[in-house]
Amino acid sequence: MKKFLFFSRLFIWFSLRDMRKHMGRAATVLFGIALGAAVFTSVRLSVNASLDSFTKSMDLIAGRADHVLTRPGGYVPEYLIARLLDHPMIRNASPVLTTYTRVSQDGSEPFLLIGFDPILDRPLRNWRINDKSGQSPVVWLDLLKEPFTLILGEPLARQLNRAPGDSLYLEHAHQKTRFKILGMLERSGLSLAEGGRIALTDIATFQEFTGLFGKVDRIDLQLKPLATARDRADIQRLLPESIQLNPPTAKRESGQMMIRAYQLNLSILSFASLFVGMFLVYSLVALNAASRRHELAILRATGASAYHVFFIFLAEGAFLGITGWLVAIPLGNFLIKYLLHGVSQTISTLFVRVQVDTLSLSVSEIAFGFAVTVGISILAAYQPAREAMQVAPKEALEISQLGMRPRKSPGQLAIWGLICILLVLPLSRLPAVLDMPLPGYLAILLLFVGFSLLAPWALQRISHSSSAVLLKRAGIPAYLASRYVRDSGTRTAVSVGALITAVALFTALVIMIYSFRQTVTYWTYETIKGDLFLTSKMGEINRFRYPIPQQVIDDLQDYRSEIDILPNRRFFLNYGKFPYEFELMDMQGFMQYASFFWLKGNPKAIRPMLKRGEGVIVSEVFSNRTGLTVGDVFKAQIEESYLELPIIGIVRDYRTQGGVVFYSMPHFNAQYHQTYWGGLRFFFKDRSQDLDLAVAKLRNDIIDRMGDKVDMYSGKGLRGAVLKIFDETFAVTTVLLLIALVIAALGIATTLTVLVLERSRQLNTLFAVGASFRQIRSMIFWEAGFMVVIGELAGVVCGFVLSCLLVFVINRQSFGWTFLYGVNWGALGASIPLIILTALAAALPAVKMVFRKPPATLLRER
Repeated sequence: MKKFLFFSRLFIWFSLRDMRKHMGRAATVLFGIALGAAVFTSVRLSVNASLDSFTKSMDLIAGRADHVLTRPGGYVPEYLIARLLDHPMIRNASPVLTTYTRVSQDGSEPFLLIGFDPILDRPLRNWRINDKSGQSPVVWLDLLKEPFTLILGEPLARQLNRAPGDSLYLEHAHQKTRFKILGMLERSGLSLAEGGRIALTDIATFQEFTGLFGKVDRIDLQLKPLATARDRADIQRLLPESIQLNPPTAKRESGQMMIRAYQLNLSILSFASLFVGMFLVYSLVALNAASRRHELAILRATGASAYHVFFIFLAEGAFLGITGWLVAIPLGNFLIKYLLHGVSQTISTLFVRVQVDTLSLSVSEIAFGFAVTVGISILAAYQPAREAMQVAPKEALEISQLGMRPRKSPGQLAIWGLICILLVLPLSRLPAVLDMPLPGYLAILLLFVGFSLLAPWALQRISHSSSAVLLKRAGIPAYLASRYVRDSGTRTAVSVGALITAVALFTALVIMIYSFRQTVTYWTYETIKGDLFLTSKMGEINRFRYPIPQQVIDDLQDYRSEIDILPNRRFFLNYGKFPYEFELMDMQGFMQYASFFWLKGNPKAIRPMLKRGEGVIVSEVFSNRTGLTVGDVFKAQIEESYLELPIIGIVRDYRTQGGVVFYSMPHFNAQYHQTYWGGLRFFFKDRSQDLDLAVAKLRNDIIDRMGDKVDMYSGKGLRGAVLKIFDETFAVTTVLLLIALVIAALGIATTLTVLVLERSRQLNTLFAVGASFRQIRSMIFWEAGFMVVIGELAGVVCGFVLSCLLVFVINRQSFGWTFLYGVNWGALGASIPLIILTALAAALPAVKMVFRKPPATLLRER
């Protein structure tokens, strides 16, 4: 304890007092670290909030069920309930139906309606009636007695401005119906699912409302404690072959898998801000280790050991990390308001629906953010601390005012950097670990480290080769700047490394986003073709589980002379834990107007085979996730039919909720079983007319004849919506990128300020022997120019390599897709000069500090 107290006093005396004397540069470093820590922690908390919301909703809806009966792509017959309850090892069985519905008014948000048997469901799920307003706690019995009644979650009731006794009209795929509100749920148990935006109704009412007579989505089972694997096998034998007995966690785990992949990618990107901030800590601690050599010598001469010196500088790094993390708390509080909305909206759009009603402050996530921030700060301080401890007292006292020379030459660092870069390719070819592209991320880290280690050598070589030309063309200030940059060693290269990292990220993401958008645009206009799309009411949010009403289909036959009508049907299935869509479509009609985005296979040979129903084609995502490729056999249970079909081709498809398998709808109906139409796309036969006008006329005509029984989207509007979702998805990425660039600019400002402070005697000596203020300031700007240009050039090269890793490794292993590589030369050409100007503007604080004290005063000081 005494040693700790002694060290604490020594640290306060030696380090904290010096930081207080130079508050400006310490505050700059703290702000950079705080900004990086705030971004990193806020991103992880936002994704975790969405993940927790999804997991909680799935767990609350699953309740205490041990197993779940489902039919892939279809419904479970209700008659199985009685058969199951007769089994001696089944304690409870409860049928469940769920759908999204909404109040029949413009702008109403959908909410989850759950149909169940209030008596059978009691042992499986916790839900209670709120009786604060005098409602009877047994009001749930009225669900059985009165048809078309429901109980609302309190948040939903507040949003709809409804109370017990009120009525509301709900709309669904088949009808609009008046429901009476019997009561509200307490804020506990099942009512917390979907952020409280749920409603409960009796299963008979649900079936009448949706037209699902005799069918349920699933049957939840609770087995007796002594049930064995043999009992479960016996239960399975009671069931038809098409019914599967699975654990209730299957759907939850597939959703969690997609959210965690997104979390990992955002976490790595946000960590780049901390990684750039690490250079700031290195720069400041290295300055203290070099500029305070006289105090170090005195400290060593009066009895301090080398390890005392080492731990003092290590403690400086820890102090910067801890203080930066504390400053990050208010910054994170501001950032998370934006990030939480953006992240949750992206997850709902791309992967699974989430309703984030509260942000839980995860102790583990906060501790993780603290550990990462402090850890990288200590890591950044390690090398300067090692250099300081290796200097003997006598040697330190003899060091000139130019500071300590770096122990390692730029050539040695360049060799290590080259080794890191050479390791990138073999690492990038390794498979994912635990379904995560960890080798790819390690390759990215080595890429950054490699280019940063090459920076000192690049600075030395370029400044050496250009000094003579600069003397001739730009004068003495430019010549002196090039010579100083050549001799400044690793301290200048640290900020160049920070700029390399930020510019590489910027370049890589500009290329990746452009490539992705161009590919998605091509896919959209090739595959999502159609003049008008039609689905059942709220078909998309309910995953097209309800057929288009037969009356609508009959009425549409009157348009056959003017338009071609192409039906389709989607089934949402799972291949193990991996979710995918099985889509049936009219291949003959589709290929007349549209095409697939082919990746593998000969399209000329495949098209006739598809039209004849001789096989399926699968998306790149499905192939990468399952390992199935051309020549393999696709096997699946779909409703009551079991399919075994050869895979004859692979196509690109960018639906984000899993992969896709395509098959001919007429041949499915002929070979397996009849299925309903879940959606339609219309193509006008006369392609020479004004299609926008024709679509508007057809849409209005359908509304006039059929009312609002269906949802319709123009093909042009749907394609535009896909691209808008794409742009919104990368909004969070853009913010993280800009923050990394801000931190890099802080690195330039810090390094130049440090160099000016360290050389104040030399600069004022130059002034004393005849140099003008303008020449000295010009010299500093030239130094900044060398750093920025080298950082930009190396960053762009590093960015191109990084973009290849992102496009062909990270995205493939994280999400299963790749895309066509393309470079937005216009955006890069316009933005890189702006980054150069911004980085040069960071030199202004250093220039202003050159003559903070009168030259005569500084020259008189020892």
